[in-house]
Amino acid sequence: MKDNIAYCEHLFDETTDGYISLIEIGSEALGGQKVIRVYNTQLKSLKTIVEDTEGREDTYISPNTYFIPKRSGNNIRQYRSLFIDLDVEKYGKHSKEETMTHIANLVKQNKIPEPSMIADSGRGFHLYFRIENAPKQAIQTFQELEDYLYYQLKELGADLSATDSARVLRLPGTINSRNNATCKIVSINNDIEYSMYELRAKYLNYKEHKQKKIIKTQDDKTKKEFIVRNIYNSYSLHITRAEDITTLCKLRGYDVEGFRNFILHCFSYWTGIYVRDQARLLHEVSAFNETFKSSLPDNEVEGVCKSINKAIEKFIDYEQGVRSGIIKRVTKGMRDKSGYWYTNKTLIRRLQITELEQQSMKTIINSSEKYRRKKVKRDANRRNDEGLTARQQAKQDRIKEVKALQANGMTQLEIAKTLGINQGTVSRLLV
Repeated sequence: MKDNIAYCEHLFDETTDGYISLIEIGSEALGGQKVIRVYNTQLKSLKTIVEDTEGREDTYISPNTYFIPKRSGNNIRQYRSLFIDLDVEKYGKHSKEETMTHIANLVKQNKIPEPSMIADSGRGFHLYFRIENAPKQAIQTFQELEDYLYYQLKELGADLSATDSARVLRLPGTINSRNNATCKIVSINNDIEYSMYELRAKYLNYKEHKQKKIIKTQDDKTKKEFIVRNIYNSYSLHITRAEDITTLCKLRGYDVEGFRNFILHCFSYWTGIYVRDQARLLHEVSAFNETFKSSLPDNEVEGVCKSINKAIEKFIDYEQGVRSGIIKRVTKGMRDKSGYWYTNKTLIRRLQITELEQQSMKTIINSSEKYRRKKVKRDANRRNDEGLTARQQAKQDRIKEVKALQANGMTQLEIAKTLGINQGTVSRLLV
């Protein structure tokens, strides 16, 4: 079987849903630039398109699928594989033969799972770890695992820019124009398929942080126990804060002059945790900048994006160091954490976020807003299906009781004696 078809059959099957992206960078020049062709296809047409690209130069394919024909991490439909791009010639410290030996040793040492497929890209290797297809909501787990693999393999030439979910990698059966080498499959095992959640449990030292709380039921006699799970970790916090900063700009009608640099800095860093390709990150940050009533010049936006690269490297080193036990997790102050970490207090002060604006935020809130939300939730939990508290429901029950006795011909005095309450109370309930 040809390598390009073997690749497709390994990653895509009857469970595949969504669009698969192929990008072909043609050799013919057009105004001094190469022609770029983009194909977004579904499974039924994939084989035909892939066969047509055989032997062509610089053709790339997405291991994951998208719910609309537009390649973006926000549009992921299915995660179908974890992957690592080892650029041995640019970043590696060993020959290609030695690199393969090191990969095998890492598998034996249980440092990484066994790749389900390895392709020789011409300048290095692409490692694939086929997974049970997972939906877009698994983005946090996907990125954590990608960063774990990158951390374990960076000494062998792992490329950080190739660690986000929307990455495309060279399609086997096509040619790498840099050295005229054909990308080809080195090994493939169709019996291997991982679950991201099993990999998370095995390699990330993942522990769900949770605590027990006990509440009393309305009759105040029995107790009910339930588990409260922590919603955010470092990865989910970053993606949610990017959403918060977008919400803040919407609330202000995108009139954010005086805050633009810091807003773009935060947005690019928080988004960069998931968008590792610099060109795509610049595109997203530039698009966000264009929403402002008064946008920053393009060169300043480029400078903001470039400034976060080392911080993201430090973020990964810190997170993976914690998981491996090399680094002790910092829980207070955030000053000793690697990367850019801002407390809610700092963000609220620097962006002058009001109490009213905080009500629309998910994470950037002060203690007063946290208390308000807890109170709203507590009050909601105290009410029954009719929206009444236990005290309000008891009053309604007593009113029904009094009216029923009155309907049976009892006087207010007789009702009071029957229920053991005074006549004035009966009179007020009947109003």
